[in-house]
Amino acid sequence: MGIPPLLIVLTGKTAAGKDAVMSKLLEKMPNLKRVVSTTSRAIRTDETNGVDYNFISKEDFRRKIENKEFIEYVEYGGNLYGTEKSQIKKGQDLIWRIDPSRAGKVKQLITGFKILVIYLTVRDCVILKRLQDRNLNKQEIEKRMQDDKKFWQEYKDNYDYVVENIPGKLDEAVDKITNLIKMST
Repeated sequence: MGIPPLLIVLTGKTAAGKDAVMSKLLEKMPNLKRVVSTTSRAIRTDETNGVDYNFISKEDFRRKIENKEFIEYVEYGGNLYGTEKSQIKKGQDLIWRIDPSRAGKVKQLITGFKILVIYLTVRDCVILKRLQDRNLNKQEIEKRMQDDKKFWQEYKDNYDYVVENIPGKLDEAVDKITNLIKMST
């Protein structure tokens, strides 16, 4: 039996820069194919359907749940998020950005891959500023930050590596992750 393909699971605190890190990793490691999650939330102005997420209605999302088309899904912030089975293509090296509660369960959900779960962290004051810049209300910000703490406590033993994404030092975080990937394969 040959070497299994790689599945890098990128997760972390809310507003920790997961998308920015993933974009840089995809540039540095063109062999990685992106797993695109599906969501029922509204598309943001800087997002592209089919690239950032597959954006669908709640009704369509619920229909896909009924048809057992998801590996996993969760409701978060009043919206549904999940990964369709069709996104996990066997025989390809993949990178998958998902929230910490789902990332903590990946190794029980998926087989046939060498799985590395990388948790991105950033200081709470940075998260607070980023969430305020997204015009979220105080209650939503507090809930997200409390959820971060709860998920960390529940799933921290399921993450292989923790990397701090220091503001202004994105390339350092990406280099660190690249080195962790090389060491693990």
